[in-house]
Parts: sequence; structure tokens; C-alpha cells
Amino acid sequence: MRGKKIVLLTLQHFSNAPRAQKESAALAKAGAKVTVLGSWWDAVRADEDLALAASLNVHYIPLLDLRPNASGSTIPRIIGKIARILFRRFGIVLPEAFGLTARRMLKKVRQLNPDLVMVHCEPGLWAGCRLLDEGFRVGVDFEDWFSEDLLPEARLNRPVKAIAKAEKILLNRGSVKFATTEAMAKALREWSGIERAPLAIPNCFAWSGRAGALGRTRDSRSEEVSFYWCSQTVGPGRGLEDLGKALLKVSGNWKLCLRGILRAPPGWFETVFLESIRDRVEVLSPVTNVELLGRHMSHDIGLAVEIPFCGNKNVTASNKIFDYLRAGLAVIATDTQGQREVMEGCPTAGWLVPASDVGAMTKALQEAVNDSEGLVRRKQAALAAAEDRWAWESYESALVNAVSSALGQ
Repeated sequence: MRGKKIVLLTLQHFSNAPRAQKESAALAKAGAKVTVLGSWWDAVRADEDLALAASLNVHYIPLLDLRPNASGSTIPRIIGKIARILFRRFGIVLPEAFGLTARRMLKKVRQLNPDLVMVHCEPGLWAGCRLLDEGFRVGVDFEDWFSEDLLPEARLNRPVKAIAKAEKILLNRGSVKFATTEAMAKALREWSGIERAPLAIPNCFAWSGRAGALGRTRDSRSEEVSFYWCSQTVGPGRGLEDLGKALLKVSGNWKLCLRGILRAPPGWFETVFLESIRDRVEVLSPVTNVELLGRHMSHDIGLAVEIPFCGNKNVTASNKIFDYLRAGLAVIATDTQGQREVMEGCPTAGWLVPASDVGAMTKALQEAVNDSEGLVRRKQAALAAAEDRWAWESYESALVNAVSSALGQ
């Protein structure tokens, strides 16, 4: 793979894209010249993007700068608004309906003329199909099943049929295809009619990266059992509503920490976490990726309480469940197909509970509070799984070999 040029098409900040980070780093270590295309929305994250890319020996290019007060950001925002209006009112699908950077991705890839393009996002789906028609070698990494994602109200403003059509084109004509779980790979194969399922590369993390987090800043805590949930956004549709109901029935000394930015309709938080338990619930600010694992380690039980309200939520397994394991947290996970796949690989590391079953979730939460010795054993099992069954080191070579094969190496 030495000297081969590979471009990854991502949506936003590189620092917010752990899968693209791992993939680009693995390909760079294998000798490829890797460029990641994304966009900028936040000033702090922008600095982190460049530092992270340099540390991984890859090149990061923001195709669009939408940071506050950035020059030239007004026109792209207006074009995006027009694209949304045209789709919503007339069903017209402009490239910007896939994402503001769609056309820019196509233009930049033409300039770079890479040996392989890897699609990681919706605007990349649009660009990837055009690049295939122009003779470029294109692959796709289904970080999510894009056309089967999001809440119904959010899907109203997305060109779902056009996204699905692009997905099927890339699944049938792409040089290499990845999915996050075996469940997703199987679903994509059956849905698209392809003969061979995408290669399942889980969203796990490198065990070797844990050592650097041991001495980093931790979240403050006292003697209570600490339940922990982490995502970019704290809001509806993430299973927190059922969690709030379950916690009302949990006795003993416990606390819930939610890490992310609170983005929710007025009154949502107060409705989900009632006054009787609200003093036990804390919203923690986001931290940099360098700090994140150390912060995870401050807690006891990681919560992966996804609700399978759409196809993607059912078949994927997100980053958080793997990072909980690497932090040494016992895990309470809802029984989606994707999360079941993870927990069946380390059944003693936590609890698998039926989605939307408040009683089952209450039972697992209460057991975590009551059985301190059992909790210690589950945390030890989580660490063992992160070091062995779910270590990125176990999957990195498979990813590199698949890309190398697609390049004809």
C-alpha cells in the first residue's frame, strides 16, 4: 500500500469521528498517503482536528468553515436552506440536501486524484456515486445505516429515498464495504441484494491507548455508585426517557452523570428526570478526545440504553459501549441486535436488558447498586474484554487487508 493515495470523506470535525481516525491511522501505518475531508463548526474542535491529524500522520482538509464569524460561511448556509426548502416543498434533491459539502467533496477528490475514496457520510454518498461514474475506485464504510437513521420527524427533511439509492449503488459497485456489526452487514446484504456482505469492523478502540489515560484528569465523585452515559448530545430519542423512569424506582446510594451538550425542547429534562431524583443527576460538559477516556474511568457503570426505533439503531453498536469497556466500566445495554452482538462477546461484563422494558432496566440498575462485589467482577470482565475480544488491534489488519485487496495489492 506504500505510496497509494486514499481519501476519506467525513461529515464534520475529525476529532468527532473516531472511526475515521482509526481507519485513517491504520492505512497511514500501512504506508498509504491519507487525506481526510471534513468541515469545521467549532473553533476548539478545529484546533484539535489539526493536532490529531498530525499525530496520526494524515492530512486533514476542512472543505467548509462554518465556525462563528468565519468569512464565507453565509452563502453555503443560504444554499443549504434553499436545498431543504426545495426538497420539503417540491421533492427536488440538490446535492446540498445530502450535506453542504457534497459538491466540494467531488471537486476536491478530482483535484487529489486518489487511488481510493472511502465514503463515511451522507454527502459522501452523493459524491461517491459521481466518482464511480468517472472511473474512480470508491469504497464505503457504513458508520451508520444512513437511510435508516434518525427519528421520524428528523427524516421528513432528509432525502431518504435518494440516500438509499446511493447506498445501494455503492454496495453493488463499491470496491470495499465495511459495516459496524455482523448484524448490520447481514441486513445490508439482504436489503441491497449483494452476494457478499460488507466486512464487519466494530467500533472498538485500541487497548494500547488506555495506558495514556491512566494519569489524566478524572471527574469528581464521592462514594455513591456512579451510572454514566456519554454522547455528543443529551436529548430525546436516546433511551434517556426510560432510564429516568427506571431510576425513580432505584434505592440506595447512586448518582447519574450525563456527558454531552443538552439540546432538547423546553421542559424535556425536567419531565424525564423528575424533581425527586434530579439532585442525583448531573450534566457534565464535553471534553476533548484526549481527556475523554480518563473521564470515563471515574465512573462504575456505562449506560448504552439505545431504543431500536429505526433500522440503524437496531443493528449498529456505537462507540460508547466499546469505550465503556476500555474504561473498565460494567455495562448496562439494551437488547438491540448490534449491542447484543457486543455483549454476547463479553456476557459477564454487564447486563443486557430488553429495550423499553423499564422493569428490567430497574432490576439491573438496582443489582449494580446492591451487589458491590458483583460489580467489581463485572468491571474486571469489561477490562478483559476490551483487551482481548473487543480490542481494535484484533481488527485493524482485517481492515488494512481489505483495502489493500481493493487496491489490487
